[in-house]
Amino acid sequence: MEIFREIRQWVSDLSGLFFPKLCEVCDRPLVHGEEIMCLHCLYGLPLCNIHNDSFNTIHQRLMRHVPIERAAAYFYYHRDSSYTNLILSAKYRDRPRIIETLAEDFARLIAPDGFFKGIDLILPVPMHRSKKLRRGYNQTEYLARGINKVTGIPVGDNLLASRSHDTQTRKGAYRRWLNAQNIYAVCDSAELDGKHILIVDDVITTGATLMACCEAVHQAAPTATVSVLTLAATELQ
Repeated sequence: MEIFREIRQWVSDLSGLFFPKLCEVCDRPLVHGEEIMCLHCLYGLPLCNIHNDSFNTIHQRLMRHVPIERAAAYFYYHRDSSYTNLILSAKYRDRPRIIETLAEDFARLIAPDGFFKGIDLILPVPMHRSKKLRRGYNQTEYLARGINKVTGIPVGDNLLASRSHDTQTRKGAYRRWLNAQNIYAVCDSAELDGKHILIVDDVITTGATLMACCEAVHQAAPTATVSVLTLAATELQ
């Protein structure tokens, strides 16, 4: 088996000479041991470090409507930053594996602090089937899969997008809220009763999408506890 691993590594290194993998942030060629980002960009990632705060900036965006137990985000999302390429490539450039890898990294980072303790089920923010058909995938499912790989927490499909909606990109807070209204629904709500549910999304800006998903779960299963996790978050103004 060792010889086969060495052969695979040799083939990988050889292909890298002709088709080098590039850092998603700065476009530098990646070297052995680097994945998605070079070490320089990895160390410069603008971490949020808010998962241990009992009332952080994500709570502030969502708690007005639904009680949120825990909230976490990996890094800050600034539109003029090259780090936005991590999200944009995953969502629009057919690279959802980026989000899965980032989710694994983030889960390993916060798991020792007990963030996932007691969580029973992960629910990715859903995408309407017509939009998923056009894109070919729902990136939040890759996010949930990455967390599952680290924590073993099962991923559910109880959240549904009952209708299609316009992208939230470039919309203001009020238009985002209107756009997310009455979109999300819950199936098999009895499976969620009394459970601690983690709802995951790739980016939180105003919180309209996550808010709508949390409300749908809370209305369908009032005894459920809801926490949220995103990979990226804009800074609260």
